[in-house]
Amino acid sequence: MSTTDNADQPDHHGHDDGRETLTAGEAQRAQAGDATQSAPAMSQNNASDEDKIAGIVAQTRQDVAHMGHDRIVQVLTQRFEQTGIEVSETEIDDLARTVSDA
Repeated sequence: MSTTDNADQPDHHGHDDGRETLTAGEAQRAQAGDATQSAPAMSQNNASDEDKIAGIVAQTRQDVAHMGHDRIVQVLTQRFEQTGIEVSETEIDDLARTVSDA
């Protein structure tokens, strides 16, 4: 699957860049005795765009595979826009066919 290179655009999806994060053990030691946790306990795993696309397709298959091709295209388009992943209309159409064929 191809995606547009977004190297010049900041990607905040699933990233902790710029924020102070701790591992679970560090957070526990740093906040021993504190009543609340004020920092994330662990950094998130950074998924590749291909992994994100595969996850979106799998979830869309579960959610709307029975609703027809046009609805699947609509949902995929919305989800890719929401996650900041650029996917061509042709590729979305192809992915929608794999969702409805499953």
